[in-house]
Amino acid sequence: MKPLIGIIGQIDHSRNRLFLDKMHLEKVIKAGGIPAVFTADSSPEEVLEHADGILLIEGPDVHPHFYGEDPSSSIKYVDVERDEFEICLVKKAIEKGVPILGIGRGMQVINVALGGTLYQDLTEIPKAIKHDWDLNIIGPTQRVHGVRIKMSSKLYEILKDELSIEGTNEVYLRVNSFHHQAIKRVGEGIKPVAYAVDGLIEAIEAEESFVIGVQWQAEHLPEMERLFEAFVLAAAEYRAKKREMERLEIEAEVREELDENRRSSDTTDNLPDTSQT
Repeated sequence: MKPLIGIIGQIDHSRNRLFLDKMHLEKVIKAGGIPAVFTADSSPEEVLEHADGILLIEGPDVHPHFYGEDPSSSIKYVDVERDEFEICLVKKAIEKGVPILGIGRGMQVINVALGGTLYQDLTEIPKAIKHDWDLNIIGPTQRVHGVRIKMSSKLYEILKDELSIEGTNEVYLRVNSFHHQAIKRVGEGIKPVAYAVDGLIEAIEAEESFVIGVQWQAEHLPEMERLFEAFVLAAAEYRAKKREMERLEIEAEVREELDENRRSSDTTDNLPDTSQT
């Protein structure tokens, strides 16, 4: 069976509607996964009971409360319930070894969940290039600035056949990155692996497990299909391991039950004969 990819959608509270970009569903399906959309009304435990991989997508600003700050006037809009849900989900998913792919806000959620912080607005950085493009005007496919990806990263290994190598330890790629916040302090257990020219972190990944976050809208770039394929493959491998562990647990329970029945039978057979003649 194909791996099930849990995607966390956004609630439009004013209209009581759930929405997300259809491209996320299409990319998961094309990569060989089965998409399933969840909301903050679910529990992280429910999601992880069924999902073999977690896809965190775009959405509102992460409330600064979750990285120890009060909101500045530059915060646009937030969804605290979704923040709480996704942060808890990331922590539990990492504990269980469930693969995670974060896109846009999703990368920032991963960082905050692991103890990192964010710039509430890029005006905090005097030499920052323009990152906060109006997506409604320019469209999601425009490559508005470049990033450099470290060749020592898993992200590079995934994308290398699609990249143009320009140096000995980094490659250059133009991306559709639209955001007004960015990673400030990196969380524990992850490392930055791609940067914009102004030094802002544009991608992160875990040292060991499949946890990757990119700031750009990967679902709208054709070369990023490799990233979705790698993510779904990691989810399939996790699913296989989970099923194998379940099989071993069942076999262990059956053996324990058989041993218990055998011990009970041996006890019955060895009872002294108290009948009188």
